[in-house]
Amino acid sequence: MSVQIDQNYRPVTYWPEALDQEQRLSRIHGEARRTIAREVLAEEGFAGLTEFLARETLDDEERRDWGLVHPQCMGGEYLPQLGVEDVEIARISLASTTGDQISIRASHAGEKIRYSVCDEYDTEYNLAFSSSEQPLSLGELIQLIDGSGHPEEQGPLGLLVCHWENMIEWGNPPDEAVDFAWIQSAWYPELTAYYEQVASDWCKQKQQELGYDEEEDCA
Repeated sequence: MSVQIDQNYRPVTYWPEALDQEQRLSRIHGEARRTIAREVLAEEGFAGLTEFLARETLDDEERRDWGLVHPQCMGGEYLPQLGVEDVEIARISLASTTGDQISIRASHAGEKIRYSVCDEYDTEYNLAFSSSEQPLSLGELIQLIDGSGHPEEQGPLGLLVCHWENMIEWGNPPDEAVDFAWIQSAWYPELTAYYEQVASDWCKQKQQELGYDEEEDCA
């Protein structure tokens, strides 16, 4: 990999006394509302943020009405509710019709930290491991992401790369496959950059395997 990533980075805690802006935004379930809230904060500050955008979850009627604006507005709105001490440490977003989201979460479990992965379809994911005694290092989080998977997937394709592979199986070119699924985190600043490089390397490899002549779209 050409990008230098500090995989030893480890958050001091998932439960600080005060959350920063991205950590606060990570509690908003809906990806569209989260994105709009981020833009409003950048342009107008907290004064421009409405209660609708800032709320963690919507009720059934609000979710239905919000989905009528555009199907992708539903993305994330149907995730299981975060508990008071639950933390979303990473999120995978899909460019599907309804903007499906996969949430990677941490919660207190006595003296340990318990990890879970959930989506909007009650999928019971197979996890590489389920707990730790301290917050994960970036490298350990990558192991969790790459070593876990959907119960219907065969092989260790991970939580993110499996979606790229599925797109290839459905006849999409590699550069479009990697645009279908991406990852972000309010707790690990370099996670997105790491997987952007993974996507670039994966895309170039697939282009070679499939006989594509051009690799420029993988950059």
